[in-house]
Amino acid sequence: MKRIHYASGSLLTGDEIADVIVRFAAALAKNNSAAEVRAPAVLDGGSTGEVLLLLGPASQMLAEDAEFSGAELRDEPFVEEFEHRIAALAPQRATFVEHGTDEIPDVDLDLL
Repeated sequence: MKRIHYASGSLLTGDEIADVIVRFAAALAKNNSAAEVRAPAVLDGGSTGEVLLLLGPASQMLAEDAEFSGAELRDEPFVEEFEHRIAALAPQRATFVEHGTDEIPDVDLDLL
């Protein structure tokens, strides 16, 4: 488990969840962008729930190992979604055009 320290508070969550949140915050910062994130976390009473984070270019956070007597918090759909969102924020690369551009509507040949 990891504890993410953020602004004036912290949240306890699973290792993979913490990792993808920190990497998503870094990707947002590189793109000078912000996003609201509803993330799974262990609440004060020990139950699991959701926290709302505002991540932006000035977000500063620290994720550190934390002791927790319960099971590791996992949320594969959450991690997958944010892996895709991180990839979407990455620089886009040109692709190879196999059969020409005649059938592509509104193609701007000056950009090719």
